[in-house]
Amino acid sequence: MTSRFAIAKQVALDHLETLIPELFGSGAAARHKRGGLWNVVWPWRARAKASQTVIWLSGARRGGWTDFVSGDKGDVIDLVAAVQSGAVTSQSRVDAVAWIEDRFNLSRLDEATRERMAAEARTRRVAVEAAEEQRREAMRARARKMFFSCQDWRGTLVETYLREARGIELRDVPNVGNALRFHPSCEYWLGAPRDADGKRCGEAPRFPAMIGAMVDRAGRIGACHYTFLAPDGRDKAQAIPFGDDVAKAKMMFPETQGLRIRLTLGPSGLGMEQAAEAGVSGIEGITEGIEDGLSAAWADGELRMSAAGSLSGYLSLYDHAAASGYLLFRDNDWDNPQAAATFDKALARMRRFDKPVEPVAMPASWGKDVNDVLRSE
Repeated sequence: MTSRFAIAKQVALDHLETLIPELFGSGAAARHKRGGLWNVVWPWRARAKASQTVIWLSGARRGGWTDFVSGDKGDVIDLVAAVQSGAVTSQSRVDAVAWIEDRFNLSRLDEATRERMAAEARTRRVAVEAAEEQRREAMRARARKMFFSCQDWRGTLVETYLREARGIELRDVPNVGNALRFHPSCEYWLGAPRDADGKRCGEAPRFPAMIGAMVDRAGRIGACHYTFLAPDGRDKAQAIPFGDDVAKAKMMFPETQGLRIRLTLGPSGLGMEQAAEAGVSGIEGITEGIEDGLSAAWADGELRMSAAGSLSGYLSLYDHAAASGYLLFRDNDWDNPQAAATFDKALARMRRFDKPVEPVAMPASWGKDVNDVLRSE
């Protein structure tokens, strides 16, 4: 018998733009819908923000979603299950299928119709997945082009920002790598005005920006990390997404799963691929943010430091032959139990690398993170 799940999933995907408002209500505001994604407010988390959860609307990812606070993700069936029950379990997925069947009267379909719908769905899926891989490679190429079009950070507002806002003299950081660059007028695409349907209808503001290269296990750039800066570089920009009232000066594009920003080279002065080839390895420290990673590198030049870019980025960190072990840095501002659970989940995953892995957290009285400690000295 044709899978109920397959048919329910395809029908849900076909009606995704209708389902999202039904599931999220006011948490799915039209102003948070743009292009191929829709940001929504997660109903099961207090003080949740639209910027924390995204549902993809196009390509092979259509119907997929990610909650960046918890690291939870899944397909459209998981979305219905999570919204309705608060968690994705075997039973909640079964209940989600039943809900979709009831919503779209699927239980009345005869077997011949089910077989036809399933066959059509499989054919469409193959075509969509092929197109999606082409899209992803095009976006990765765009990220590489963006990074290499930027300027060297020396003598730019990158130095000003790190010095004045973060207390970091970048030239004094031991064995700093080539992961950071400067763009004098970078488009802040989230700030572009949009019409009632979420379609862009005007120019986006521009700011100077610190650009970080996010690379995969082989050292290949797959995305860029953007820190938008004030015109004088002395702080982050007051960059506010269209329709919001809270600044969001840091972004990453495109997908960043399995990527990180390699900030410093460690005492060998070698990139990770060169170090592995030469049989050289050492401890790698990994922070969430660029500034924390640079602060730790300044404090201990024996560490090779990288940044994941976000808490959820910890969940897809790769192992590397150039790392003999890892220090995973934890912030002190995670008063959200889900965030703490995400860190613990990432730590447990990394310990399966069969290498020493230790969490590092500053005493709460010292500040939120490594950079707070540096600036307090």
